[in-house]
Amino acid sequence: MTETKQFWMVNNAALLAFYMIAGVLVIDGRLDHWAVILAALILVAHVLEIPLAMKILKEKQPSLGRLVMGTVLFGFTWWLPAKKGLYKV
Repeated sequence: MTETKQFWMVNNAALLAFYMIAGVLVIDGRLDHWAVILAALILVAHVLEIPLAMKILKEKQPSLGRLVMGTVLFGFTWWLPAKKGLYKV
């Protein structure tokens, strides 16, 4: 199951939907909502994953912009399938 691109795309789509919900809550001024706090923590964790993603994808010679954007938005659900060759780097 984790060897298919569709599995990872569904995970990434769910994360984008979650970010959208958190964004609507932020626009509504509900900064203390658990979803907003969790989305912020996830984004911080993803930023901290960038050096790990660089190390893991080094042999694939990824575009720096794609690596940073993919890792910040999706974290390991982007770089792990990229390592497996399921996503373009």
